[in-house]
Amino acid sequence: MQRKFGYKFFQACIAMAICLCFGLLAFKLIPAGTVKPYELKRFNFDPAQFKNPSSQFGPYTRWWWPGNDVTKEELTREINLFADNHFGGVEIQPFALVFPAKGGKEQQDRITGYDSPEYYDNLKAVLNEANKRGLTVDLTDGSGWPAGGPHLTEEDNNLTLEFGVLNVTGGKNIEVIIPRAIRGDRPSARLQVVMAAKIIKDNSDKKGSVYLDPQTAMDITSQVKDNKLTWDCPEGSWKLIAFWGIPDGEQPSIIAKKDAGYVMNHWDSTKVLKNYNYLFGARTGLETYFGHPLRAIFDDSYEFKADRDYTWNFLPYFKRKRGYDISKWLGANMQLGYNNQYARAAHPDAPVDFVFSDEDWRLRYDYDLTLSDLLGENFLDATRHWTESRGLLHRTQTYGFNMDMIGSAGLASIPETETMMQGMGSEGSMKLITSGAHLYNKPVTSAESAVFINRAFMTTPQKLRMVVDKLMAVGVNQVIFHGTSYHYKPEGYGKEGWYPWSSNMITSINFSSNINESDPFWKYQSSINQYITRTQYALRAGRPHADVLIYYPFLNFDDNAVNPEEILTAGYLKGIEPPLPAKPMGLTNMDDQKKWYERTWKIINKLEASGVSWEWVNDASLQQAKLNSHQQIDIRGNLYQAVILSDVPYIQLNTARMLSKLSGRGMKLLMIGEQPKKQPGFLDYQVNDKLTADLIKTSITNPNAKQLKDADNLLPWINGLDLKVKYTSDFGFVRSSQREMEDGSRIQFIWNKSDSWKKITIQLDKGFKNSYWLNAEDGSMVRNTGQQISYTLPPYSSRILYASTGKIVPANLLSTPKAPLLANRKLISLDKWEVKADSISVKNAALFDWRDNPAFKFLGSDGTYTTSFNLKKQTGKRYYLDLGKVYFTAEVSINRKMGGTLLYAPYILDITSMVKSGKNILEIKLTTGQLNYFIGRAHNGDKLYKQFKGQEDKLMAAGIVGPAAIQVADN
Repeated sequence: MQRKFGYKFFQACIAMAICLCFGLLAFKLIPAGTVKPYELKRFNFDPAQFKNPSSQFGPYTRWWWPGNDVTKEELTREINLFADNHFGGVEIQPFALVFPAKGGKEQQDRITGYDSPEYYDNLKAVLNEANKRGLTVDLTDGSGWPAGGPHLTEEDNNLTLEFGVLNVTGGKNIEVIIPRAIRGDRPSARLQVVMAAKIIKDNSDKKGSVYLDPQTAMDITSQVKDNKLTWDCPEGSWKLIAFWGIPDGEQPSIIAKKDAGYVMNHWDSTKVLKNYNYLFGARTGLETYFGHPLRAIFDDSYEFKADRDYTWNFLPYFKRKRGYDISKWLGANMQLGYNNQYARAAHPDAPVDFVFSDEDWRLRYDYDLTLSDLLGENFLDATRHWTESRGLLHRTQTYGFNMDMIGSAGLASIPETETMMQGMGSEGSMKLITSGAHLYNKPVTSAESAVFINRAFMTTPQKLRMVVDKLMAVGVNQVIFHGTSYHYKPEGYGKEGWYPWSSNMITSINFSSNINESDPFWKYQSSINQYITRTQYALRAGRPHADVLIYYPFLNFDDNAVNPEEILTAGYLKGIEPPLPAKPMGLTNMDDQKKWYERTWKIINKLEASGVSWEWVNDASLQQAKLNSHQQIDIRGNLYQAVILSDVPYIQLNTARMLSKLSGRGMKLLMIGEQPKKQPGFLDYQVNDKLTADLIKTSITNPNAKQLKDADNLLPWINGLDLKVKYTSDFGFVRSSQREMEDGSRIQFIWNKSDSWKKITIQLDKGFKNSYWLNAEDGSMVRNTGQQISYTLPPYSSRILYASTGKIVPANLLSTPKAPLLANRKLISLDKWEVKADSISVKNAALFDWRDNPAFKFLGSDGTYTTSFNLKKQTGKRYYLDLGKVYFTAEVSINRKMGGTLLYAPYILDITSMVKSGKNILEIKLTTGQLNYFIGRAHNGDKLYKQFKGQEDKLMAAGIVGPAAIQVADN
């Protein structure tokens, strides 16, 4: 996530951080192609494995090291700590985002000692211990982000396309020196193209666009010799534009080296392989660990500091892929920060530098698509082949610039999304990656999880549960927490020690989540991880199932595009956490697509509420589609019932051809809104637009095709789908994902995203002979009877439906069904409490939010709640403690008997076995978060917490708020 900073000053802060720091990986390496990669095997769900799955299904965490300022003893201790707490593995990231107040050159040398013999010695100690404990290890591609280092030179660096300009008056032969680039010029710049066009209007002096006559645009590069242009210039006022390919000079941020070197050129496979051969080659001694426990190399997402990403072979490659020469049209692709979000954040109003016509967007689409193709061939394919030939995998986040995110996800061994994808972490954006994984048959889709900007120290067990459930509902099946800090307490940090993403040294850095021993909720991490492990076991079984495909027309995703029905966007929990700051401007270039999202969300919400599983589909996948004998759409062996086009503004010509062909053969096609009347390419666009419109018009006339005005009339069409797991009504509170076993059995993850109790009723196909509700919290399974089944879901909770075509779960694995807690009724209100925390206490008090009480609002230690109640206990009754709202966990004891710990909503506990007739003493140990305490420290002048200064109005909820009561229900 290091690239999702969003604020224009962040990069400067990182640079300052580095300056401050500097001032004060079971197989023997054998020839490529002879080693089997680490296997991601497909398997069928086994109920006997659900309660205690293998550790391989556990969550991972990104493990931050302070460079190489670590010890083998502590590393070994922490690996065992991870194993003891049900983690499945770690991703190691050593970097230099640490600022000890003292320690001198010796400590600084250790911090910047990454890629040294001592570093590899430490790493091998970790790998040996991981092997002993059955943990798997991923390594980030070097130190810091993006991948690179001092082993790479400027010649190996990413490139940017920049330009220089010169105004000339025609009607004569001119002889001029080619203008240098006005941005990012370097001695290593290479001239690529010189073009000219007549000026229509020049607003550059007002920081506006230059409008050029497209009829006069010409490539005059052939007239250049030794950087001098000799040209017989026609009459008129002309703009000469010289385009330069330039190494962008980007260095890896926060790399744990004194010499940062350069970021590798991701569009040149020779540079990519040079990087891998150095970082993971024979000199490192890591080969013996490839595949066991070293699983994968990880590359973060692709936001680079190039205004316009470029490669030396771009122009001939473009002509081969797109069918025309873009040289004279390159100006349409020039815009400060087009591919550089740091520059875009700093200059949100930067215009396109040159305008030819209203069709310039097509030139940008073609350029972006070409970059996507180049990255796929030169980075994703090259990396996957390099890693898999050596027993490793490649895990990566296939986004960061305008690209085919779906197709690119299919080129990774393990494609990854994140909870802060596109900034807001929209379910729509995350589903682009999971859809790509499924369309291209990738068994595992990971997610950089629980990372959000401006949410440091706001992660609780309830929030982690919600984060995980949202991810599982969009198709993720491997959580990788962001993350865990090495246990490190250099001078200059608070008593909690080093957490790199919130620091008194750089107060502008603020990211979640710190999942380690300094977190008060660490004591519950084992329980949280077991929940995740069970869920991930179920959701890696079989293969993903989706009923329909929704065509995604774009090469990017709007930063602001959020489904109005989703929750936890940008990691925000309203009423519990302080509000989000205003979103920086200039981080989106898709304002013209806002209406498409608004209309498509309505379709998605209707599908979800009706129990129709869906995924995005890209052009490349549709162009490979076939129709089987059952008129199902077959894409790489994955079967779907229909394709939906939702108000599509444009569609690739070859996609239109395939849809027309398949529709004519009986494919189910649904068009909602207007038919697309154009395709996005620039080549012969007028002819190709008409051809595309005609093909779409023909495809919608076939018997199994239908066009609707809007999503309001979608239900009759949905009822025509063959749904094996069918909701009996609209359940708008649900988000779900499905998996299908080889015998046709289904696993369906069902998440109640609402804060209320909700009942769902499902009609199962008669082919399912048995069905079960699975609870991943405790591993319990309950058998259903009949084909129509129901479940009352607690707020913010999930259950897993296992619908079997034949297999019967043995009786010894089953639990007795419990009466729905909704049947409870209040027996006794618990209104008066004694509340203690630190040295503060109140007696005979109503429940309250700590942030509303001056004596409690800055407390960060556990609280103790005590009350008593009188009860006349009756046989045949069950008694429950209902605590209402709890911020954030509650350990309950009654009459000095430990009753259980409540981590998530609903905060209800069965206390039947603990209560007695007469007086009962109830005691609750509450654990709340750290944020309010840190704000209090800053308020009291503690400079070690100065990043929280002035945030007294940004406190989190804390305490038991209630209402609390004893409930009773029939046994």
